[in-house]
Amino acid sequence: MEKKHDSVDVIKREFAQTLPGVDVGAATITGRVRRTNFHLNRNAEEVFNSFNTTGASFDVLAALYAAGPPYQMTPTDFYRGHMMSSAGVTARLDVVERAGLAARSRDPRDRRGVIVTLTKTGQKLVRDVAQALYRRQAFVQKVYTERERRQVLNLLRRLLNSLERLGSGTTLPDYEAAIGPWVREFPALDPWLVEFLLVIAMLTGRINRETDRLLHDLNVSRTAMIILAALRRSGDPERLSPSELSQAAMLSSAGMTAQLDQLEERGLVRRSPHPEDRRALYVTLTRPGQKLVDKAIETYNAGHKRMLSGLASSERQALDILLRKLLIALEASNGAKPSKD
Repeated sequence: MEKKHDSVDVIKREFAQTLPGVDVGAATITGRVRRTNFHLNRNAEEVFNSFNTTGASFDVLAALYAAGPPYQMTPTDFYRGHMMSSAGVTARLDVVERAGLAARSRDPRDRRGVIVTLTKTGQKLVRDVAQALYRRQAFVQKVYTERERRQVLNLLRRLLNSLERLGSGTTLPDYEAAIGPWVREFPALDPWLVEFLLVIAMLTGRINRETDRLLHDLNVSRTAMIILAALRRSGDPERLSPSELSQAAMLSSAGMTAQLDQLEERGLVRRSPHPEDRRALYVTLTRPGQKLVDKAIETYNAGHKRMLSGLASSERQALDILLRKLLIALEASNGAKPSKD
């Protein structure tokens, strides 16, 4: 039987049961954008592996390629325009340079500066990977009717434009400048899919950026917030297994262990043995953790509501329905467990 619920439906139901006064309407839409991007990236990993590269490396190569001939950028361009930290940019550049895909040289305009250039090998890799990614994600077109494709892309573009107006001190690539090179370079590919994949990625980046800004003053990271909220909405006694939390936060087991170490050190969660399985653990939300997450949820939901202020209520509802339709298909194909039914 066709699945009719996605993972966000489960989150909404849990909040309604445990915190009925909390309005998560806006956060469900931004959450579906982020989860859609997560599953599309998961699909893309298969492509990257087949070309002996990674998503992190491809992000750097793609940014250089999108800059157009002579395919050059400075490291500053990367971390200012593409939301990469200085250390993260350096690490990624080290990898692609060792692989012969990019080369660093002195900036002729600034003797202390560096220019990064995409090599011929790097250019070919980007073109080959981009076409393989298109083939891997082509099923997305079949999820929607032609009318739905036009509608969802229009709404996503408007949401992206709305987020741009929020502004948070970070300069990001202009929409047309980011999309145009890919549509021009691959005229044989359906421009709708090319644009859709890029706008989902760009939206996710902006949603994450704004969420980080919202939570900064509360001294809680976006990932920690997801973990604490999952525990809070789980109901009395507000405890889950690490594997359940990994699924909620879309983290690996190792990544979850690292997060729990930090949260436990701050006294926000407590790990204890499972009463029926001595090899298993429970993670329980502490009283300080509950107080923090209750305050953060209020800030989080209000901020995400502002993110959607550029769309009318009917448009938000339409976008939510369209994103839900795709997320159900993605979670089914990627083996997610969206419900407890």
